[in-house]
Amino acid sequence: MNATMKQTRWEIIAAIVVLIMIVISIGLVVAYHNVALAIIVVFIGTYVLISTEKVNRTAMALLGMSLAGFIFWVAMEIQILVIEHPFEVLIAEIEWTTIIFIIAMSMIVSVAAASGLFQFIALKIAARSEGNHKKLFITFLVFVSGISLFFDTVSTMLIAAPLTIEICKALEIDFKPFLISEAIVCNFSSIPSLVGAVPNLVIAGQTGLDVGFLFVAFMPLSIILFLVSLPILLRWFSSTFGSTDEHRIDAVFSIDPATMIKDKWDFNISAVAIIILVIGFAIGPGFGLFPPMVAIFVAGFLLLLAHERANEFLNRVGWPTVFFLVGLFGLVGALSITGLIEALGNSFEPIIGDDPAFALVFLTWIPAMLSAFLDNLPVAAVLAPIAVQFAGVSPILPLALVFAVNIGGYIFTPLGSPANMVVIGLSEREHDPISFIEFVKIGTILGLIHLTIGSGYLLLLNALIGG
Repeated sequence: MNATMKQTRWEIIAAIVVLIMIVISIGLVVAYHNVALAIIVVFIGTYVLISTEKVNRTAMALLGMSLAGFIFWVAMEIQILVIEHPFEVLIAEIEWTTIIFIIAMSMIVSVAAASGLFQFIALKIAARSEGNHKKLFITFLVFVSGISLFFDTVSTMLIAAPLTIEICKALEIDFKPFLISEAIVCNFSSIPSLVGAVPNLVIAGQTGLDVGFLFVAFMPLSIILFLVSLPILLRWFSSTFGSTDEHRIDAVFSIDPATMIKDKWDFNISAVAIIILVIGFAIGPGFGLFPPMVAIFVAGFLLLLAHERANEFLNRVGWPTVFFLVGLFGLVGALSITGLIEALGNSFEPIIGDDPAFALVFLTWIPAMLSAFLDNLPVAAVLAPIAVQFAGVSPILPLALVFAVNIGGYIFTPLGSPANMVVIGLSEREHDPISFIEFVKIGTILGLIHLTIGSGYLLLLNALIGG
C-alpha cells in the first residue's frame, strides 16, 4: 500500500511540474514572444522528470513532445511564428528512418527468438565459459564487439541482449552488468563501420567519408578501447560475479543446443534472414540500399511467411521503447525548428579557427557532450556540415565527429544512444530495470577515458597524415 501511495505521490508531483512547465512556457511565448526559451523550458523539464525514474519515461517523452507542439500552435495563433500546421512540421522532424529500423529489427528478433535461434546461439557461446561468470562476461563482450561491425548499435543489442538475458537467467546471474557493458561496448565498437551506427551513415553521407578510410583509421582504436575497457568493467562489476551451483551448470550445458529449436521452419528462415541482414548491411550502402530499407524488407518477408503468427510477433515488439524514442526525437526536433541546434552549430565556427589540433579536440569533446543530452543522431546531422566546412583545417575532422557522437552515446546519460534505451527497455520487460544512475556511473567513467585516448589517437593520426 505504501509503495502505491509513494508512486501516486510522484505522479502528482510530475503532474504539478508539467503544469508549471506549461504556465512558464506559454507565459514566455505570450508575454515575451520567446518561443525558443519556452521550448528549452519544456525540454529541460521533461528530461529532469525522466531522469528521476519515478515516472513513466515513454509517457513523459510523448507528453513533452505534445507540449512542444502546443507551444508552436500558440505561437502561430498569436502570429509570432509563421508555420502552417505546426504539429505536422514537428512530427516531420522525427527521425522516422531510425524508428522504422528499430521496429523492423524488433520484428526480426521476435521471429528469431520464437524459433529458438537465440537460445541455440546462447548455449553455443555460453558453453565455452563452463559456467565461469567472468569468462561468460568476456565471451559476450567479445561477441558484441564483433557483430557491432556488421549491425547498427540498436540491431546489435536487439540480437545480443535477449540471449544474454536468457543465459543469465538460466545460470541465475544478474544480467544487468552484462547488458550495461554490452551497450557501452557496442557503441564504441561500431565506430570503424559505416553501418555500425546510424550517425556514421549521416556523417559519411554529408562529408563524403570513405568507408575504407573509416575502417582502417578506427579499427586499431576500437581494439585499444576494448582492451582498456575490459579490465575496468571486470573490476567495476566484480562483486556481482558469484558462482553458479554445479548441478545447475551441468543441467544447462548438458542440454543439446539443437533441442532449443522450437520451430524448424522459423529457425531456418530466421537464420537465412540474419545472413541476408549481414550481407545487406555490409554491401547494401554501396548500392544505395541502406540498413532501414534492408531491415524492413526482411522483417516484412518474415511476417509474410509467419502468416497466422504475424500478430503474435508484432505484439512482442518493444513498443514502449519505440514510442519513447518518438517523443525524444520530437523534443529534439522542436529544438531544431526554433533554430537552437543550428545556432549552436554556427557558434562553433569562429571558435574552431584554423588550428587543426584545437579543431580536432573541439570536435571530439563538444559533440560528445552534446550527444549525451540531445541524442547523437541530430548532433551528427547538425555538425557534419561544420566538419565539411573546416575540412581544409584537417582531413581528420569527419573522423573526429564520428568518434565523438558514438562515445557521447553513453556519458552523463544513457539517452544519447537508442541502443542504450533498448537495453533499458528489455530490462524493464524482465521486471528488473537498469537504473539511469547505475548506467551513468560506469558509462561516464569509461566515456571520459575513451575521449581522452581518442583525442590523443586523432592528433597522432592527423600528424601522420600531415593535416
